[in-house]
Amino acid sequence: MKKISTFIILMFALGTYAQDAATAKKDTSYWKKSGFLGLNASMTQLSNWQGGGQNNIAINGIFNYQAEYKKGKHQWLNKLDAQYGIIRPGNANLFRKNIDQLFALSKYNIDAFSKYWFYMAQADYRTQFAPGLNYDGDNVVGRAVSDLNSPGYIQLAIGLDYKPTNYFSATFAPLAGKITTVNRQYLADAGAFGVEKATYDANGVLLTPGKRLRAEFGGRLMLKFKKDIAKNLNLDSYLDLFSNYMHNPGNIDVVFNNLVSYKLSKYITATLVVQTLYDDDITVYRYSSLFKPEDNINGPRLQVISTFAVGFGYKF
Repeated sequence: MKKISTFIILMFALGTYAQDAATAKKDTSYWKKSGFLGLNASMTQLSNWQGGGQNNIAINGIFNYQAEYKKGKHQWLNKLDAQYGIIRPGNANLFRKNIDQLFALSKYNIDAFSKYWFYMAQADYRTQFAPGLNYDGDNVVGRAVSDLNSPGYIQLAIGLDYKPTNYFSATFAPLAGKITTVNRQYLADAGAFGVEKATYDANGVLLTPGKRLRAEFGGRLMLKFKKDIAKNLNLDSYLDLFSNYMHNPGNIDVVFNNLVSYKLSKYITATLVVQTLYDDDITVYRYSSLFKPEDNINGPRLQVISTFAVGFGYKF
């Protein structure tokens, strides 16, 4: 599955650039392209600092690219978002990741029954680049809790697109599929990310391994907004809601990503990334010395990560 997902990304990228090359000698006015490349680094060193704190070094990278084709009643949107960051806290000898996301989308629209409505078909893919690890000092504790395609999400949707402006769209997809992949077998055996877990006999002998794929059928609502909301200030926002018709349809999966970028100068940009995730099939483990073991509550929770950085930024 790892090879298949990598192949999908490569085909997505090659398809976009192949189309660019094919039209380069002809009429390229049908394509509108935009992107953002950011690289941020920070270092904090403390010496006899009474206010408290911790030495750290952090590096974050962001790459966004969008290519949209419009001709007559046809529209084709391709988008790639990639973010990755590492940090070395305190006197640790190891860098640890602090942000990790890979998202690719391809959507085709054709005119429907009015000016702002379109029939649409969309395919998208979401995962991460590197293993997610737990640490005790400089030591890795246990095995990775996530990795490339563990989980990975491949989603398909067919429905209607409402686009009253060039910076906002609302997609209603009553026919949608979601495939969850878990490539690492021990995570699949544990039933991580909602796949069917392994079964064992009374002596703990494995009877059937965990499933590495889970397919769901349901409906999606997607809202997209990308616009300069003030001079040198851009907001790129994406909300994705999914309901599984076959299992607890009232438990809505939520993906809500926001990138705010402010251009301080030609090549210096401040960025704020806020990612919010809720999936009823993902168990979040909570442990705290403030609670007795029987008080620990493990289950689905709202997951939020935010990163603010200032550094090199190039908008194209």
